[in-house]
Amino acid sequence: MNLETLIEISRRYGADPDYVLAGGGNTSLKDGDVIAVKASGALLGTIDENGFVQLSLSKLRALFDMALPSDSEAREKIVLEKLLEARLPGQTRRPSVETLLHALFPYRFVIHLHPALVNGMLCSRQALSAAETLFRNEASVLPYITPGYILADAVRRVFEHRTSSGMSPPKILFLQNHGVFVAEDSVEEIEALYAHIFETLKAKVQPLPEEGLRGGPARGYEAAIAAVAEKAVETAATKFNVRFFFTSNSLIGHFLASPEAFVPLSSPFTPDHIVYAGAWPLFVNISEAQSSEHLISKIDEYRIRYQEMPKIIAIQNLGIFGLGQDESAAKRACELFGDAAKIAWYARSFGSVHPMQPADIEFIRSWEVEKYRASIAASSNPAS
Repeated sequence: MNLETLIEISRRYGADPDYVLAGGGNTSLKDGDVIAVKASGALLGTIDENGFVQLSLSKLRALFDMALPSDSEAREKIVLEKLLEARLPGQTRRPSVETLLHALFPYRFVIHLHPALVNGMLCSRQALSAAETLFRNEASVLPYITPGYILADAVRRVFEHRTSSGMSPPKILFLQNHGVFVAEDSVEEIEALYAHIFETLKAKVQPLPEEGLRGGPARGYEAAIAAVAEKAVETAATKFNVRFFFTSNSLIGHFLASPEAFVPLSSPFTPDHIVYAGAWPLFVNISEAQSSEHLISKIDEYRIRYQEMPKIIAIQNLGIFGLGQDESAAKRACELFGDAAKIAWYARSFGSVHPMQPADIEFIRSWEVEKYRASIAASSNPAS
């Protein structure tokens, strides 16, 4: 199976932070009864043929005819076993959790990405109505459904309903608090559809603040104050044996003016934000960040409440510090949090933000699939 074209388009979108970050997104190509889909945790921006898994389409689609347990853990365990069994001889990597979704599309190429511009709509209060109004019959739109078999089965039913109504399966699939799937028979048609989606949404949203991505303290604090805060974070990071990375710009600064301004970023928008930037950032007043003792106390309170270290410390009117086992993980956390800031900004054009719900957050935090994906990302140092 020739993967050259799939690799090329995967890298093109994967290297563009406007479309996807870290280990997010996945792509696939079908050829007869074979589908090549991105391996779990592989990075689109640098992917090669070793980053794909080849599987039998007929075996994947047969999964939908199986009687599966209602218990989610038992069901997903069986589904994973069947996914692994569907691999062609010699294939050893674990396929993306969204492999079944890719298998459902009757088109050769499927490119699934998480653009902040698109998620500004999909992580908003008007997500479903806005997507239906703007894209009508050319797209299907689903409310948030837990990734895995349940989501794939829901999409299967949507496709069947369209077919029974005399319509073709959609080439655009919007998933609330998740992202978008675009499917076509050529990369040129894929690119045209993504361009259409972006043009449509850009006409509806308020542009990002000018200089929104320029670095530096969010409110222009003098160097001495910023240095004291950084020293406090450094002391805390040393105590908890983690590394840190600082980021700030005027867009992030918009949400750091006060605890009230920070509310739109206080809960995660998508599973990717949980995996790479943590479910809940720690917001700290600038006065508390001037003392390592105060900051360590805030982190201890966080650890007691959530049973884990924060991956993001947001300091009022200054910026964010990403925390991780190494600098790559810390930088990755900052990148995903910056992406969340873009989503929150765009969501203002669709009635404000709609984060993931508590039960869905807890599922992702404890889901073995996402822990595996995070471990692969950590071992490959994608941010370096």
